[in-house]
Amino acid sequence: MDLTTWAFIFLAISIVMLIAEIFLPSHGMLGLLGGAAIVACIIVCFRINQYLGLGALLAAAVASPFLFTLAMRIWPRTPIGRRMTLQPVESHVTPPAIQIGQIGTALTQLRPMGTCEFGQQRVEVRSELGMIPAGSKVEVVNIDGGRLIVRKV
Repeated sequence: MDLTTWAFIFLAISIVMLIAEIFLPSHGMLGLLGGAAIVACIIVCFRINQYLGLGALLAAAVASPFLFTLAMRIWPRTPIGRRMTLQPVESHVTPPAIQIGQIGTALTQLRPMGTCEFGQQRVEVRSELGMIPAGSKVEVVNIDGGRLIVRKV
Protein backbone atom coordinates (compact mmCIF):
# COMPACT_ATOMS: atom_id res chain seq x y z
CA MET A 1 0.00 0.00 0.00
CA ASP A 2 1.17 3.49 -0.71
CA LEU A 3 1.35 6.31 1.84
CA THR A 4 -1.86 7.99 0.65
CA THR A 5 -3.84 4.86 1.49
CA TRP A 6 -2.25 4.74 4.95
CA ALA A 7 -3.14 8.39 5.53
CA PHE A 8 -6.80 7.69 4.72
CA ILE A 9 -6.79 4.52 6.86
CA PHE A 10 -5.42 6.43 9.87
CA LEU A 11 -7.91 9.25 9.29
CA ALA A 12 -10.82 6.78 9.15
CA ILE A 13 -9.59 4.99 12.29
CA SER A 14 -9.30 8.29 14.16
CA ILE A 15 -12.82 9.39 13.17
CA VAL A 16 -14.34 6.04 14.17
CA MET A 17 -12.46 5.97 17.50
CA LEU A 18 -13.38 9.54 18.43
CA ILE A 19 -17.06 9.00 17.60
CA ALA A 20 -17.03 5.74 19.57
CA GLU A 21 -15.50 7.60 22.54
CA ILE A 22 -18.63 9.74 22.75
CA PHE A 23 -21.03 6.79 22.82
CA LEU A 24 -19.09 4.05 24.64
CA PRO A 25 -17.82 4.08 28.26
CA SER A 26 -14.12 3.49 27.56
CA HIS A 27 -12.71 5.91 30.17
CA GLY A 28 -10.77 7.78 27.50
CA MET A 29 -8.98 4.85 25.88
CA LEU A 30 -10.81 5.17 22.56
CA GLY A 31 -10.10 8.91 22.61
CA LEU A 32 -6.39 8.28 23.13
CA LEU A 33 -6.33 5.75 20.32
CA GLY A 34 -8.21 8.20 18.08
CA GLY A 35 -5.71 10.94 18.93
CA ALA A 36 -2.81 8.59 18.19
CA ALA A 37 -4.39 7.75 14.83
CA ILE A 38 -4.65 11.47 14.00
CA VAL A 39 -0.98 11.94 14.89
CA ALA A 40 -0.09 8.93 12.69
CA CYS A 41 -2.14 10.42 9.84
CA ILE A 42 -0.30 13.74 10.16
CA ILE A 43 3.08 11.96 10.19
CA VAL A 44 2.17 9.99 7.05
CA CYS A 45 1.03 13.25 5.39
CA PHE A 46 4.44 14.79 6.19
CA ARG A 47 6.11 11.75 4.62
CA ILE A 48 4.07 12.29 1.45
CA ASN A 49 4.71 16.04 1.15
CA GLN A 50 5.76 18.69 3.66
CA TYR A 51 2.98 21.06 2.60
CA LEU A 52 0.34 18.33 2.84
CA GLY A 53 1.63 17.49 6.33
CA LEU A 54 1.54 21.15 7.35
CA GLY A 55 -2.00 21.47 5.99
CA ALA A 56 -3.12 18.35 7.88
CA LEU A 57 -1.50 19.63 11.09
CA LEU A 58 -3.15 23.05 10.76
CA ALA A 59 -6.52 21.48 9.91
CA ALA A 60 -6.32 19.25 13.00
CA ALA A 61 -5.27 22.18 15.20
CA VAL A 62 -8.10 24.41 13.95
CA ALA A 63 -10.81 21.72 13.98
CA SER A 64 -10.04 20.13 17.35
CA PRO A 65 -11.54 22.85 19.63
CA PHE A 66 -14.72 22.95 17.56
CA LEU A 67 -15.04 19.17 17.51
CA PHE A 68 -14.37 18.98 21.27
CA THR A 69 -17.12 21.54 21.90
CA LEU A 70 -19.51 19.63 19.66
CA ALA A 71 -18.71 16.39 21.48
CA MET A 72 -19.33 18.00 24.87
CA ARG A 73 -22.73 19.20 23.65
CA ILE A 74 -23.69 15.77 22.29
CA TRP A 75 -22.34 13.62 25.15
CA PRO A 76 -24.92 14.52 27.86
CA ARG A 77 -27.68 13.41 25.46
CA THR A 78 -26.21 9.91 24.94
CA PRO A 79 -27.41 6.99 27.11
CA ILE A 80 -24.11 6.85 29.00
CA GLY A 81 -23.96 10.63 29.36
CA ARG A 82 -27.50 10.74 30.78
CA ARG A 83 -26.48 8.23 33.45
CA MET A 84 -23.28 10.07 34.37
CA THR A 85 -24.50 13.67 34.47
CA LEU A 86 -27.02 15.25 36.80
CA GLN A 87 -30.32 16.07 35.19
CA PRO A 88 -31.92 19.46 35.85
CA VAL A 89 -34.25 19.53 38.82
CA GLU A 90 -37.43 21.52 38.62
CA SER A 91 -38.00 23.43 41.81
CA HIS A 92 -40.71 25.93 42.41
CA VAL A 93 -39.90 28.47 45.10
CA THR A 94 -43.13 29.66 46.59
CA PRO A 95 -42.83 33.09 48.13
CA PRO A 96 -43.92 33.23 51.77
CA ALA A 97 -47.20 34.91 52.69
CA ILE A 98 -45.25 37.37 54.81
CA GLN A 99 -44.59 40.82 53.38
CA ILE A 100 -41.73 43.29 53.81
CA GLY A 101 -42.22 45.40 56.93
CA GLN A 102 -44.12 42.73 58.86
CA ILE A 103 -43.09 42.27 62.53
CA GLY A 104 -42.53 38.87 64.12
CA THR A 105 -40.76 37.11 66.99
CA ALA A 106 -37.51 35.13 66.82
CA LEU A 107 -38.20 31.61 68.16
CA THR A 108 -34.57 30.52 67.94
CA GLN A 109 -31.33 32.43 68.04
CA LEU A 110 -30.58 33.77 64.56
CA ARG A 111 -26.89 33.23 63.84
CA PRO A 112 -27.63 34.22 61.07
CA MET A 113 -30.22 31.50 60.23
CA GLY A 114 -33.09 30.58 62.49
CA THR A 115 -36.85 30.37 62.89
CA CYS A 116 -39.27 33.24 63.45
CA GLU A 117 -43.00 33.37 63.99
CA PHE A 118 -45.18 35.84 62.12
CA GLY A 119 -48.71 35.58 63.49
CA GLN A 120 -49.40 31.84 63.44
CA GLN A 121 -46.85 31.05 60.71
CA ARG A 122 -43.33 29.78 61.47
CA VAL A 123 -40.74 30.57 58.83
CA GLU A 124 -37.02 29.98 58.44
CA VAL A 125 -35.31 33.37 58.16
CA ARG A 126 -31.86 34.91 57.93
CA SER A 127 -30.70 37.91 59.91
CA GLU A 128 -29.44 40.92 58.01
CA LEU A 129 -26.47 41.59 60.28
CA GLY A 130 -25.04 39.51 63.11
CA MET A 131 -26.82 37.37 65.65
CA ILE A 132 -30.30 38.04 67.04
CA PRO A 133 -31.24 36.42 70.38
CA ALA A 134 -34.36 34.24 70.71
CA GLY A 135 -37.49 36.11 71.80
CA SER A 136 -36.49 39.37 70.05
CA LYS A 137 -38.88 41.27 67.81
CA VAL A 138 -37.79 41.24 64.18
CA GLU A 139 -38.91 43.05 61.05
CA VAL A 140 -38.78 41.68 57.50
CA VAL A 141 -36.51 43.97 55.45
CA ASN A 142 -36.03 41.91 52.27
CA ILE A 143 -37.01 38.68 50.51
CA ASP A 144 -34.10 37.00 48.75
CA GLY A 145 -34.95 33.96 46.62
CA GLY A 146 -37.98 33.15 48.72
CA ARG A 147 -36.07 33.47 52.02
CA LEU A 148 -36.91 36.25 54.44
CA ILE A 149 -34.18 38.64 55.59
CA VAL A 150 -34.92 40.17 59.00
CA ARG A 151 -33.45 42.80 61.29
CA LYS A 152 -33.90 43.31 65.03
CA VAL A 153 -36.52 45.95 65.89
